[in-house]
Amino acid sequence: MIRLFITLPFVLGLIILAACNQDPVAMQWLTLKWQSSPGVLALVTGALFYALGYVCAWIGTLGQIRRARKAEQQVRTLEAEMADQRARASVTAMNMAAPVAPAPQEPELVAKVPPAAPDAHAPGLPPAENRT
Repeated sequence: MIRLFITLPFVLGLIILAACNQDPVAMQWLTLKWQSSPGVLALVTGALFYALGYVCAWIGTLGQIRRARKAEQQVRTLEAEMADQRARASVTAMNMAAPVAPAPQEPELVAKVPPAAPDAHAPGLPPAENRT
């Protein structure tokens, strides 16, 4: 918008100059000679330098565009890494929250001895075969 406030009065001044100065005049630049109205020369010169300024501004923005694209690519890469880290963290949290199953036990190699048969004797008495 500020460019419009600067450019518009300049362009209007050039148009008014071109409208007021329509008589052809002999002009010379170094060894070149021609006839043209000063208003047309002013309009052509203004348009030429306006285009030159536009190209210079465009070249200046190319660096910014390149940096912006590089920054966007870096943001995408970092977001992908964050998503990967979050997925790993959620898997780790789920593994820690799950109850741990006891390790399977190996079968015992020692044979279990069945309990002894109860004796028919009362405590403190000798066994029945020894009673006489």
